[in-house]
Amino acid sequence: MTEEIKVRDLTAKLCLGTVQFGMQYGVNNALGRQPTDEEVFAVLDMALVAGIRMFDTASAYGTSEDVLGRYGLAEKAACIVSKLTPNGADSREAVLTEIRCSLHRLGAEKLYCYMIHRAEDLDRLGIMDGMCTAKEHGLTEKVGVSVYEPKEAMSAAQDDRIDAIQIPYNVLDQRLDASSFFDVAKKTGKIIFARSAFLQGLLLMSPRAADARVKGSGRHIERFHRMAEECDCSPAEAAMHYVLSHPHIDYVVFGVDTPNQLRENIRISKNGAASTQCYTCFRGVFPNVPTKIIQPNLW
Repeated sequence: MTEEIKVRDLTAKLCLGTVQFGMQYGVNNALGRQPTDEEVFAVLDMALVAGIRMFDTASAYGTSEDVLGRYGLAEKAACIVSKLTPNGADSREAVLTEIRCSLHRLGAEKLYCYMIHRAEDLDRLGIMDGMCTAKEHGLTEKVGVSVYEPKEAMSAAQDDRIDAIQIPYNVLDQRLDASSFFDVAKKTGKIIFARSAFLQGLLLMSPRAADARVKGSGRHIERFHRMAEECDCSPAEAAMHYVLSHPHIDYVVFGVDTPNQLRENIRISKNGAASTQCYTCFRGVFPNVPTKIIQPNLW
């Protein structure tokens, strides 16, 4: 049964990812290089004017935190999510040191959410003690985790220490819809961030280029593009509309390289009617795409 979805401006669900600001990232990078501070600041100015207030970064994202700090993002009524470095801190003290370093680079007194970058760290008592202590000390409002697999997502949804979960989700990766994850997460009050709406740009590439980059993806990309055209949408519109309209996703983390790309995503987010149409059109259409295609860390 299809959930009822309100037709509205969905800009408030946008969370600007900033990994591109600190390093070259993505298989369809428009610049082909890391942007300058001036280019990043132009994007951030536009995001704030449009009403975007949630921003995602991490200490592992090159110089991203430093760039955001130079811009003064924390002083502009923004909510910032950052993450613990994978394979880094392994104790309570190390976690507290790292979050303080992130706050210093960002020029912030407190994060909206501090996440562990790997779900297996949920089982490391020293790390989780540090994360919970950071919250108790007012260094972060919430504690979260970034996951890759449905099993990890479900475990996080049932973990009382976790307030927020960042999941992979897009038209080709609907694995979590096949489980009770979203129901459990909402019952336990988790905030859901969805990343990879464009599958790191793969969904926007031509089928031939996509297949050359990720073997076996071409036929899925071709079908997606064909269906998007039937819905009178571009691939970018269809991909973003689909994730934005999921009733249990609170924020969609997306990255851009240029102001024009941001402008386009803001335009897309304001068309709630098209989002509803795309959600209905694509839900359940790609149930068995191989993990090696939909999980970028396996490329």
